[in-house]
Amino acid sequence: MLNIQVNKSPYIKKIFSVLFCLIILFCVYLIIFQQTEPEKRVMLGNEIFISKHMPEIKNKNLGLVVNHTSRLPNGNHLVDALIENGASIKALFSTEHGFLGIQEAGQLIEDSQYKGISIHSLHGRIKKPTLQQVKDIDAFIYDIQDVGARFYTYITTMKYILESAADENIPVYILDRPNPIGGQIIEGPILDMKLQSFTAPCPIPIRYGMTCGELALMMKGEQWISENTDIRVIKMKAWKRHYFWEDTGFFWIPTSPNIPLSDTALAYPGTSLLGGIRVNHGIGTLNPFLQFGAPWLEPEIIIQNLGGQSNQGIKLSPIAYTPQSISGKTAYPPYKDRLCQGILISIEQKENFHSVEFTLFLIKTLKNYYPDKIKIITNKLDSLYGNENLGLYVEGRISFEMMLNQMKKEEETFRQQRKKYLIY
Repeated sequence: MLNIQVNKSPYIKKIFSVLFCLIILFCVYLIIFQQTEPEKRVMLGNEIFISKHMPEIKNKNLGLVVNHTSRLPNGNHLVDALIENGASIKALFSTEHGFLGIQEAGQLIEDSQYKGISIHSLHGRIKKPTLQQVKDIDAFIYDIQDVGARFYTYITTMKYILESAADENIPVYILDRPNPIGGQIIEGPILDMKLQSFTAPCPIPIRYGMTCGELALMMKGEQWISENTDIRVIKMKAWKRHYFWEDTGFFWIPTSPNIPLSDTALAYPGTSLLGGIRVNHGIGTLNPFLQFGAPWLEPEIIIQNLGGQSNQGIKLSPIAYTPQSISGKTAYPPYKDRLCQGILISIEQKENFHSVEFTLFLIKTLKNYYPDKIKIITNKLDSLYGNENLGLYVEGRISFEMMLNQMKKEEETFRQQRKKYLIY
């Protein structure tokens, strides 16, 4: 018989003791980790709805407001998940960019089908569901990833859904999702309701710092929609107001063709304004909203002058690029096929980057150095900004300080106004 003798020196015994302790600690860690991890990670409203609320919709005909972002963390689309759980889906309703999220901004989209279910486009001839479209629906479910900017039209579609539902006494489940640009920073003036439009639906700032569920509650509470609207917010778990997208642990699904990255969403509320003053804002490139330029721009002048608060949390680098027509993204970008000198924005500290304020300081610098080049080229600039002040400043009719101070006052007003609607 094989006889194995173990060296029983104190040194070997010590090694075995340490290894044994490490194994025990590792096992304890696994037990604790497995018990706490589900509570630690962010759980989306759609996950919670599928696991806990299915009995509420038994034998009910559903209208789903969904697009390509309406996925559970396991990758399963909400439509498929509900079908697998025996739900009766009467109709689907899609937003701008379509059910697949591949249509160019502003493009009218026709109705279609998914797995034999009708998809009613709410970005075609019709933007608010008709009585005919909702007459057989017992409950709406809204599950779309937004970007947290007032002029991103998904929240307008949500408002129209809530209005149609209220008209027919239909409850609306809002399956809540993270605001990818955080729930703390507020930027921009409160919309002057004289400028209300499809890209300007509510009197909120450009960057409002709320989830879609919170915003829906505010719409009702402030009577921007009927106070009788039956809103049922399915809250997330473990989402915190200071979280940015990366803090959620989820992969980013481009919410639309020109928001390819979560960092793009951070820049979008501010640099979108540049398109109204003869500056290319990265449209027509693979890096929209995170770069800007023009044939006449001198990058070093801009970089040297954007000091102080205007570029906290970011790094600016000179680049040269040529905006081009890109299928599914843009057909006619500013300065199409012309070489632009520009600047690349690299976001290094998300919590310190205020994209609207940065863009206003950028416009101030452009106006100082290129007064003959900065001109308002669209009548939509006022509705994008929220009031006429930016246009008045560009035209030299009010001071920069007046514009900025008024914006700051309105940000604080909204910060107080929204408090009672926050659920996280």
